[in-house]
Amino acid sequence: MSSFHHRSVFAGKNKPFKGKSKGKIKRLTKGKVDSASDRTSVKSRGRQDRSQTRENRRNHARQIQRNRRDDILQAKRIGGRGGPPRIIAIIPISAGANVIGIRECILKRANGSKFYNGEERQYTTSIKVDGRDRGLIFLDPQRDPVSVLDAAKIADVIVPVIECTGDSDGFKVNSLGDHLVTLLKAQGLPSVVGVTTIATEMQIKPKTLSAAQRLCKRWFNSVFESPRVVNMDGKEANTDQLLRHIASIKLNDIAWRSRPYLLAEAVDFRSGPNSIGTLRVKGFLRGPKGLSAKQLVHITGLDDFQVTCIQSASSNSNVEKKSISAMQEEKDDLKSNILSTSAPQERESLISLNPVDATAENIITEEELKEAEVKSKQKRAPPAGVDGMIEDVWRTLVSDDEDDEAEQALLQHIRDQEAEGVPKEEDIDDGNGLDLENDATLQRLQSSKKAEEKRKKPKSLEEMRTEAQEEAEFPDEVEINPETVARTRFAKFRGLKSFRTSDWDPKQNLPPEYAQIFQFQDFAAARRRVLQAEGGGCGGPEALPGREVIIEIEGVSERAAVEMKTATRPIMIWGLYQYERKVSVSHFLVKRHENEDSEPVRGKAPMVFSVGFRRFIARPIYSQDCKSNKFKVDRFLHPGVWAFASVYSRMLLTSATCLLFRASEQGVPVEAGSVDGSAGALSIEKAMEGPLVASGTLASIDPDRLLIKRVLLTGAPISVSKRMAVVRHMFYKPEDVRWFKPVELYTKHGLIGHILDAHGTKGYMKCNFDGHIKNHDTVCMSLYKRQYPPFNARNFEAGVSLGTQGS
Repeated sequence: MSSFHHRSVFAGKNKPFKGKSKGKIKRLTKGKVDSASDRTSVKSRGRQDRSQTRENRRNHARQIQRNRRDDILQAKRIGGRGGPPRIIAIIPISAGANVIGIRECILKRANGSKFYNGEERQYTTSIKVDGRDRGLIFLDPQRDPVSVLDAAKIADVIVPVIECTGDSDGFKVNSLGDHLVTLLKAQGLPSVVGVTTIATEMQIKPKTLSAAQRLCKRWFNSVFESPRVVNMDGKEANTDQLLRHIASIKLNDIAWRSRPYLLAEAVDFRSGPNSIGTLRVKGFLRGPKGLSAKQLVHITGLDDFQVTCIQSASSNSNVEKKSISAMQEEKDDLKSNILSTSAPQERESLISLNPVDATAENIITEEELKEAEVKSKQKRAPPAGVDGMIEDVWRTLVSDDEDDEAEQALLQHIRDQEAEGVPKEEDIDDGNGLDLENDATLQRLQSSKKAEEKRKKPKSLEEMRTEAQEEAEFPDEVEINPETVARTRFAKFRGLKSFRTSDWDPKQNLPPEYAQIFQFQDFAAARRRVLQAEGGGCGGPEALPGREVIIEIEGVSERAAVEMKTATRPIMIWGLYQYERKVSVSHFLVKRHENEDSEPVRGKAPMVFSVGFRRFIARPIYSQDCKSNKFKVDRFLHPGVWAFASVYSRMLLTSATCLLFRASEQGVPVEAGSVDGSAGALSIEKAMEGPLVASGTLASIDPDRLLIKRVLLTGAPISVSKRMAVVRHMFYKPEDVRWFKPVELYTKHGLIGHILDAHGTKGYMKCNFDGHIKNHDTVCMSLYKRQYPPFNARNFEAGVSLGTQGS
């Protein structure tokens, strides 16, 4: 039987409400209520909302217009249409890349050219794009890491060149080419236009050449993330295509370039007293911000300097630039074009460190340290007969060594021998009869000397790899010598209930160098204030970017000026913000490059840092990225993980990339350079030719960051009774057991315990745990100490430039 239902004749549809309900009005106003809204009706509120929406649209259109105007102005400043000429770096990735042929094709098709430097490594030209002249400055760096990195620092566009071959691979890129690509990507890539060339002496079939060019393009897409690729086979059309790509490509924004900078196109030096004079540099001012004469400038490869004056260089063409002699002849005309000047007292200071306050009670002065050192020498003067061995041990104590725990052990060893009495001259004869006690003392001294010589001897690569592997398998574990007094060796360590949650005062027991470095109460607020202020926080009128200027830099040595004039690398001038000359504790987030360097990287080993536009040598300590306010220090920079490298260095208020190289030549660490920076520059450049150890970015500048070193002491239970156990081989003296009694114990199986008391005279101890302990378990005790990077005030003195930690 079929079901029956009436048709819904009287059910009608309601018209949708086209207005705004009260709830919708409330949602649009988002809770904002003015004084007049309480007296208006719902309809009047709707009319107000519609008018407010119209005003918002108008305001949004004005913002878009303003942003477009700012983008056009920014493009002019960094080398867009109507701005300074673009800087193009042609980098040979393949050993047989025909860079000379590319240069000849460019100069042949360009409107004009002018060469600088003796080896024609920098030349300027111009082309027509959309009916307008576009200036281009070409850099032709040598095929070495330092030259390539310097060219990529200042370039707007890089042109990597590889060579096509007729074999199955299609192109040739050797190990040096791969190394250059790794360095470029680690430093930060500007815009990229790839080029493929063919060797002039090779005859390749068209079909084979087409396949090789496809392989080259695939390689460019995989390495440089889909750049434009041009096949340069000698045709004029391909040259025009390359120039159009270079002139019209959108420029990438590099974060650490967010400051005024300049590529020198002409250099002049005026000598002064003591071979220190004024350097005059001509070029286009670039970057998003202007440069004030009150700011400091940094010359890559040298140091920081003060600026006396910034003048406008009148030039009607981007190509035909006036020489230095012409600038000197028009000196009177340039005086009327002064853009910024500064008095000596108005300039940013070159002082990097705070002076030590000798009146402070809690600061040890240099005089007090010297007096204490003299008294320590007099007190520990070695007796006759055994002066050589004791002098070696004492010299180790006062030396600047990395392993401070070993120093404490040697210090206690000397104290024990002083307490026991060392053999005197009359007690030592020609070997016919020696006192047994003095003979044992001499044997201990000789064993200490051998141990110290073994520790001082540079470790081989196999030993370093074994030590790094043991550290990775058993992190922070330390074995105590039975003759070592643990309470003396670990006197600076403390125990923590929880590494993550326990309190640690960052201002407690600070080293003396913390009185000399700089720290901000709120670094983020200070950084924002400086970046938004006029003249980089230094004040004063500034020269706007996009203009051709002449900068007068004082305090440059004559030797450095001569090297700059004859150098084949680009001369780069970088404006510094306020406080960027000051020294603080910088933390870099880095990661190992195992394919570049496979040797172990030990903490406090000297490394060459290439941070943005700065290069310096420092001895970093490496720490883990922990989710707490404390960061555990590692003895080695382990591969495959991100770690923080902490050093004393000059501040950088902008983010910057960081490259690390080994600062050694055949196992010998590179020392600090001379005052004019020549010896240090050669040392750093020599080190940068080696493999890339690690790369990363600047993470923070924070002296209060807690870098905690952990020491893990282990013992074995020998007598177990449920939750009670007797543990041995953690300590060897009952006094040490009682000293570390308050520190909490734990086992590798997850038990928590405490020391009850010493058991016997051999360092055994009775322990109680929160569960049943097994015989095969391992009892552990963690001790912690705050660690600081190595500090050398001489590296940051005024005048000490390259090759030091503060350049």
